[in-house]
Parts: sequence; structure tokens; C-alpha cells
Amino acid sequence: MLKKQSVIGLLFTGMLFSLSGCQSAKTIYYWDDYQENLYNYTQVNKTGNAEQIQSLEHTIEKAKSANKPVPPGLHAHLGLLYSNAGKKDKALEHFEAEKSLFPESKNFIDFIEKKL
Repeated sequence: MLKKQSVIGLLFTGMLFSLSGCQSAKTIYYWDDYQENLYNYTQVNKTGNAEQIQSLEHTIEKAKSANKPVPPGLHAHLGLLYSNAGKKDKALEHFEAEKSLFPESKNFIDFIEKKL
């Protein structure tokens, strides 16, 4: 009888933990419309570089005001857009920001910077 109660108790406790985990799942990054921007980049003639640059710059400003970091890849994507627009200095600025915020991206970003 004691074993049966222990098993039921453990199952109940596990259910509570898994349910409470779902409720408290919050993202640490400020995504805004970055995912939509990334998708639009892959679509032909969906949006131009200027529109995407403006949107991502806006996302960065909103993240700062929300006191949250931008997600991995946002600065790299913005650097790519600036590079495509012929603004090498701005591209390098955002590539450096990506490396600073996400050191694991350093080797890849260094590779991209060499191609510029």
C-alpha cells in the first residue's frame, strides 16, 4: 500500500513539475519580427534590403528598451544585409557585435569577414 502511494505521489509530483515548467517557459531573447524577417530574406522579391535593415534596427532598439538581448544571428543577418547594400563599415560593426554577444559564432563570422 505504501509503495502504491509513493508511486502515485511521484507521478503527481512529476506532472506538477512538467505543468509548471510549461507556464514559466519564457524566452530570454527579444525576437519581435526577426523570424519573419529571416523568412522574408529567403523569399524572392518579398522585401528589400532597406526594409529588412530598418526592421532589424527597430528590433534592436525595442530589445534595448525591453532590457532583453537580441537572439543569436540577428546581428550577423543585419551585417549580411548591410554588406549586400554596400555598407561595409556597418556590416563589420554588426559582425563584431555578433561575435561579442555570441562568442561561439566567432569562427564563422571571421570566415564571413574575410570574404568581405
